[in-house]
Amino acid sequence: MKYEVIARRYRPRQFEEVVGQESIAQTLRGGILQERMAHAYLFAGPRGVGKTSMARIFSKAINCPTALDRSRPEKDWVRPCEKCTVCAAVHTGQDIDVIELDGASHRGIEDIRSIIEGVNRPASRGNYKIYLIDEVHMLTREAFNALLKTLEEPPAHVKFIFATTEAHKIPDTVLSRCQRFDFQPIREGDTVKRLEQICKAEKRKVAGDLLGKIARYSRGGMRDSQTLLDQLMTYCDGDLTEEGLDQLTGRVSISELEGILAGLVGGDAAGVLSAVRTCLQAGADPLVLVEQIIEQLHGELVRVLTEGGAGEGTSKEDSSADSVDKMIGCLQILLSTASQLKSSAYPDVAVEVALVKLARLEDPRSLDKALDQLTKMEHKIGQVSAGGGDGQPATGGGGRAAAPAPGQSSGRSVQPGGGGASAGQADVQATLAAEPESAVAVGVTEPPLQDSVAVESEPSFPMLASCWDKLIATMEEKSTSAGVFLRNARLAESDAPGEFRLLVHEQLSFSQLQKPHRIDALRDVARSLTGASWKIRIQLGELSESDESAAEDTVAEKPAAEEPVVEKPAAEEPVAEKPAAEEPVAEAGGADRAGDDSDVEKTLKIFKGRMV
Repeated sequence: MKYEVIARRYRPRQFEEVVGQESIAQTLRGGILQERMAHAYLFAGPRGVGKTSMARIFSKAINCPTALDRSRPEKDWVRPCEKCTVCAAVHTGQDIDVIELDGASHRGIEDIRSIIEGVNRPASRGNYKIYLIDEVHMLTREAFNALLKTLEEPPAHVKFIFATTEAHKIPDTVLSRCQRFDFQPIREGDTVKRLEQICKAEKRKVAGDLLGKIARYSRGGMRDSQTLLDQLMTYCDGDLTEEGLDQLTGRVSISELEGILAGLVGGDAAGVLSAVRTCLQAGADPLVLVEQIIEQLHGELVRVLTEGGAGEGTSKEDSSADSVDKMIGCLQILLSTASQLKSSAYPDVAVEVALVKLARLEDPRSLDKALDQLTKMEHKIGQVSAGGGDGQPATGGGGRAAAPAPGQSSGRSVQPGGGGASAGQADVQATLAAEPESAVAVGVTEPPLQDSVAVESEPSFPMLASCWDKLIATMEEKSTSAGVFLRNARLAESDAPGEFRLLVHEQLSFSQLQKPHRIDALRDVARSLTGASWKIRIQLGELSESDESAAEDTVAEKPAAEEPVVEKPAAEEPVAEKPAAEEPVAEAGGADRAGDDSDVEKTLKIFKGRMV
């Protein structure tokens, strides 16, 4: 006697028998009943969820002579009779009016041309000629293009049904000509109900949560679950047991899994390693083992979040938060390991390393906590060092940086190279220092810290760019980690006045540079080097082409010419009206001509001058 596998023997024959796709079935039935059928359909979804079965049921429903017999009760409308020769032939894929093609083996343009030649011939015994192409995404580009015209305006007696597991590979021109239905993975409860029906029909008893484990292992695929059930029925002589399923799928037993989990909870790395090696040597699949642990942790995570729970002496909130954070950290490591195992050359080693890491990991957040504590300590040390050892900023009585007395030096330089101030800049500083205190503090949004200069100028991005390397070195002296994070950032100009951008391409550096104390320290250093107050904007991304070109131009410029200009007194403006003195610089030849031209143009623009 010829044996027929369960997946084929219990294949759905009616719309309502397609498990988990009720909305699609209702839409197709309504289209047939209302005579609103499209000329082309696309069934997309994972494997084994009913795409081909739905296509065959639809084909039977529109070709069965009695499917639309309205003399029957309404519940039997659009219902294939399963008695005529049409229904029997379509169900087995042998009907002459329902042409089934495999897109993987009939993918060329010649196969499509044969379809185009046959669409003009009417159906032999049914109302419609139906072309069912499975895995249609495997067709070549030329084949798709050849099908477009026929697909858009086929004869009235022709219907196209395409099935695929990778709809994104189908050209948009084809998608736009089809009614698309997305099939969803089968829910675990629906899969279990269907398997129960099959076991009852096969007169086989099931122990425990066996069917639920089969459903979870199949990951939403009904055909996969039926295939595994069929295999298990062959393996077990009598009742179906979980031990038999574990042997077939490479799963570890419940007792072995509990031993591994107990070692993880107790931090027994050696015990976990021994238990894992025992399971792997007994034939357990490394990927399946990781998946089992993920299932257990995920179930526990759901239980904690829904039910809560706290031990004696601890609050419910604290206990739940700690356990949730630990389980989330463990799940992240295990999920990453599971994705790596699919392409790993040493899956056993990868599993052992991951589980030992979990056993030694007291708290997945410990690294972040330690890093935060380190950076806070570095910040406090920097404050103490800058404040003369008392931890207080060196300010005047008004809470701002004390300006130097007339005739005294501030002790700091605003030149980017670390050299002394120019004569013009000294005049500017003296002028600003002579103004009232209130006038000097106007426009300062952040309280100046002890590391700032006594007098301020307008922010100049070229000056900042020229001393960027020195700024990073200064930050490294204050905090080693801050310097490391800062070297992962790129400096870019901002459209907002008095602001510069830091573009960071790495997530850790981005999160660390956003901390308020790091921004304050960076602002202080930038102020000490440029003599200006800055606003800082930190973004996650790469430099654009415009940012790259702007940064290169900025570095090539000479910022020293800008410094005395910003705060130049009005009495000196007539100097810009004498272009004759500046023309030799603009027209001088030599290697430095490009840079000099840039400086002259910027000076003329600031003083509203012109070149004669």
